Amino acid sequence: MSTPKSTTSTGLVDPVTGRAVRRHTDTGAYFVKASGTAHFWGRVLDAVVFLVGYVILAAIAAVVRESMMTNGSLLGYNDGFWLTLYIVLWFAGLLVYGMIWGTAGSVGDAAAGMRSVRIKDGTTAGAWLGGWRAICWSFFPFFVVMVIASALSGGGGDTWDPKFAAIDRRSGIARGQQPVPDPKVVAAENAAAGERQDLPNLYGRRPDARP
Repeated sequence: MSTPKSTTSTGLVDPVTGRAVRRHTDTGAYFVKASGTAHFWGRVLDAVVFLVGYVILAAIAAVVRESMMTNGSLLGYNDGFWLTLYIVLWFAGLLVYGMIWGTAGSVGDAAAGMRSVRIKDGTTAGAWLGGWRAICWSFFPFFVVMVIASALSGGGGDTWDPKFAAIDRRSGIARGQQPVPDPKVVAAENAAAGERQDLPNLYGRRPDARP
């Protein structure tokens, strides 16, 4: 899958973090991706928060089932019903958490100082798309591997979805500061200019010398 043009470097860096500054395709606004480490731990925290919430819901369901069995209710002994209920709770929980993540931002986003937005215009996914994105994660067992790879590579993209990126809300750009030229790019341009200037003298000739 091709990389969106907006993920290429602009030749500018953030004045606070020193990371590459990029542009949203449609709006042209600057943004800085969250670091790979921040993205990794933010998503780990999201997973922990969701799992804790699910365990609490499952425990409540187990208590209700035990009470029904004690009272002699046949539904309490229906294993298929309760297995289905646990599965429904799993996906319903993912949907709700994803809806929050796609609008106000997740707990991991807040802790890591980032926000998942569309690369093209910087908007959030919204409730429904955010919910479905969270559900899709449950079908990608290698998601954790991809997040780890992203952390090691220093990237802050939202891994398997190339249309979104986790932006750094603590960067200077996010706080209204202007980007600065990338020292590496400036040094490379100066070196290239110096080489071009020296080319006419390689053979001891002036630029206007005649053969």
